[in-house]
Formats: sequence, structure tokens, C-alpha cells
Amino acid sequence: MGVGTIVGAGFRLWAESWFRWGVIAFAFSGLTAILIAFVDPLTSTYGADYWFGERPFYTPDPNPLAVVISLVGGLFLGPWEALVLTRAALHSTVEEPLKTRATLGRTIRGVHSLLWIFVLLVLVVGVIGFLVGVFTTAADPSADDALGGILAIVLVGSLLWIVPRLATLSHVFVGEDRRGTKAIGGAWRLSKGAWGTSAGTVLLAVLIGIAIAVIPSLITSQMFAGAQVGDAVPRTIVQSITAAVVTPLGTAIVTGLYLELRARKGMLDQQAMQANLARFD
Repeated sequence: MGVGTIVGAGFRLWAESWFRWGVIAFAFSGLTAILIAFVDPLTSTYGADYWFGERPFYTPDPNPLAVVISLVGGLFLGPWEALVLTRAALHSTVEEPLKTRATLGRTIRGVHSLLWIFVLLVLVVGVIGFLVGVFTTAADPSADDALGGILAIVLVGSLLWIVPRLATLSHVFVGEDRRGTKAIGGAWRLSKGAWGTSAGTVLLAVLIGIAIAVIPSLITSQMFAGAQVGDAVPRTIVQSITAAVVTPLGTAIVTGLYLELRARKGMLDQQAMQANLARFD
């Protein structure tokens, strides 16, 4: 299948369970975002960058509760949401769509494994950045001004290459029960020789997500531009609703990509996938 066909298959998969998956996405990420907007509208408005660096004297310190909620959301609820949606999307391709509480199943058992995979990826990107900085400084110690630009170019180039190669990472973990470096290696081998297809699918999915979210985001940014609770909460509610549409749709599109890549490798074994998915029942 080409990129357009893969994305179309993802849309059809998403259309079967869009409301249920949207509720899940809203419950995992939307509610925490709204709670942060209530307790700390500055963090909701400016993000985690607000926690660091010097702030104007009239700006209060970050709310500790908002910091805790953000960390819980990023390190626990985020991976769990990805795991639940990935399992639900893969399950819909081999059996009937999961319903009610069966969608959640016992997915919490895999959260730590998926989080560890994400940590390994962050470490890889960090090592690349560190090595570029070391080699650039060693070659020309006076090149500090250019170091930031060179580092940015290398990191962006690396991400443009790595992201499409590893786009199916959570699907490899869920559908094949590969963990840690084995999951990363599995996703890398799966996309070997298909970078163009992966990159095109990811790019189209991102553009679709932007198209869905940009108009509501622009409207709410104009209507609720302040960093007070009265602006942060309604703005966050709208953003959470759009995210509840975009996130499951993106997962469904990548599911179509994953199945296509496995089919190209002659590895599309539905019985094996059913057995791996059953560990979360």
C-alpha cells in the first residue's frame, strides 16, 4: 500500500471506535491538563519551561502540585495511554473492537516497559547531542557561537531520520512483546528499506493533526489569551478535546503503517499477534 492508502486504512480503523478511544485519551491526558490549569495557570500557559530560569519578581514559583501532576502525566499516564490505544487499535485489526473496561484490560503491567523504551530513546538523542558538542569544541575551541547552530542542525537531521524509522515502536512492543533495545531494534529492522513510506505516513498524520487542531487552537488563543484560571481552563478544555481526536487517529494511522511494514517483511502472523495481545486481557 502507498502512503495515501495506509492513512485511509487508519481513518477507517479510527472511525470504528473514535468515541471510545477519544474518551480514553481525554481521561488520561485531558483531565490532568485541566487540573493543572486549575491549580497553576502559569504552568498550563507556558509549560514546563516556566519552572526553570529566572522569572520576573512578581511571578510566583511553580505550584508543587502542578509539578507533581505533570510528572505523573508524563512518566506514567502518557506511556499508559499510548499502550492502551495501541493495543486497542491492533486488537481491532484481528478481532472485534474492544468494548468498555476490556479496552483498559491489564495494560498497566506494560507501562514500565514502554517507559523504559522511551527513556532509552531520549538517552540516544542525548548522546548524539553530547558527541556533536564534544567534537565541535575539540575541533575549534573558539567555535562556541556556532556550536548551538551546528548542534541544532545535527539533532534535527537525526530526528528526521530516526522518527520515521521508529514510528512503530509502541506497536512492536505491544504486538510482538519485544522490550527495551529489542523493541527498538525490531522497529528499526521493520522500517529498513521503507523510510520513505514511514516518513510520508508520519508527515501526513502530523499535517492532519495540525489541520484538526489549529483552528480551535487559534480561536481559543485569541479568546482566552491570559494566564489566569478563567482563561487557562477553557483554553485547556478545548485543546484537550482536540487532542482526544488527534491522538487516537494518529495511533490508528501508525497501526496501518505497522501492518503494512510487517506484510512487506512477510511477518504478518495474526495468531501470534493475538497471543501477544492476550497478555493484557
